[in-house]
Amino acid sequence: MDQSGVCVPTQLAPARRPAPPESDRLSTPRLYWLVAVGLVVLALAAGAAAVADLRQRSALLTDVSEVKAPISVDAQTLYRSLADADATAATAFLSTGGESSGLRIRYLDDLAQASAALTIALRDADDSETARLQVVAEQLPVYTGLVETARSNQRLGVPLGGAYLREASGLMQQTILPAAAGVFDSTHRRLVGEQEEADGFPWLTAFFGLLLAGGLLGAQVLLAGRSRRTFNLGLVAASGITALALLWSVVALGASAGRLETGRGSPAEQVSVLANAGRAALQARANESLTLVARGGGAAFETQFTAQMDELAGVDGRGGLLATALAQAGAGDRVFIEQARAEADEWRTLHQEVRAADNGGDWNTAVELATATGDKALPAVFARLDEALTSALTAGNEQVDRQAGDAEGALTGLTAGFVLLTAGLMAAVGLGFRPRIGEYR
Repeated sequence: MDQSGVCVPTQLAPARRPAPPESDRLSTPRLYWLVAVGLVVLALAAGAAAVADLRQRSALLTDVSEVKAPISVDAQTLYRSLADADATAATAFLSTGGESSGLRIRYLDDLAQASAALTIALRDADDSETARLQVVAEQLPVYTGLVETARSNQRLGVPLGGAYLREASGLMQQTILPAAAGVFDSTHRRLVGEQEEADGFPWLTAFFGLLLAGGLLGAQVLLAGRSRRTFNLGLVAASGITALALLWSVVALGASAGRLETGRGSPAEQVSVLANAGRAALQARANESLTLVARGGGAAFETQFTAQMDELAGVDGRGGLLATALAQAGAGDRVFIEQARAEADEWRTLHQEVRAADNGGDWNTAVELATATGDKALPAVFARLDEALTSALTAGNEQVDRQAGDAEGALTGLTAGFVLLTAGLMAAVGLGFRPRIGEYR
């Protein structure tokens, strides 16, 4: 009440909120515990990601050297054996003195190798490859039956032998070989795909590694601000372990990637180029013989021969698969490819002589030139070309296998090392926070 007798309400002091209970506040010890647990979880995540990535890479590299590369070689063997069988059958048919035992044995050996490679390929094929291999398996007996019919007619002097042989070769080149080529292309893509995957950047490991490094830096700043100590030996040790793990990863993965070449100019790419070069050479040889078998009606075979030789050795000395292979080859492989290129040029020269005789109406002389013996004869030139390509292809396959083994070797011990480093890192985090937490007891 004031002096005039009027009641005046008393002004109340603002109400004070009750202090939150101690359990609801984030005390310093509790904060330390949360940070420590978070760092341990990050360490486990980073270690698990690194180990998982390394195990996947090692498994891929093992698969490349022990599974995918052998499958690719089997696909190469299948295609080459079939193409060589076709070329050999056509050459043998031209033999004026009767089919030679050497060509007959080579033809049968080719079929045996193709059958063995087909069996292995069917065992390891995926669905798309299985469908193509079934085409080969179904049509190969038809092809061999046509060849045997052609041989029987030839021995009896029946003119229909040439027609049966042309039908057999058409089946081989238009149906069987494209299916076999599709199998090789598919298996080669799978091989290259696994190589590229094994050579990829470890994004998940890098993410957790950098996150862990950032977490350790933040934890040290936190401790330095609250404890008035510049360095925490436990967290410094944990940071050193993290840096060591990252450095080891960079060095080991870099060494692995350096030993596993991928992309243009890689051994796997070289294998593909050389395999296609061998295919072109063998099909050209078959078409060269079939041109003569047709006795004046082989213009289509000659056109195919020219296209395949252009694909193999280029036009006017420029381009072609051999030029591509030579540009990508290492020093050790160049000698084989240079020899193949020289033999291809010589083959073209001899082929022109054969065509000149045949086009001039002297079929017998053309056949003699195409089947002659001697080091300078066309069959010997082709044999040296084929041998050089086979040697270069074998060297390429061995290099693919060797690189996968070397790349896997660069990762040796890294998985066990990461497990130990992760354990050491977690221990260092615990040793770093334990005394700071103990100060508040």
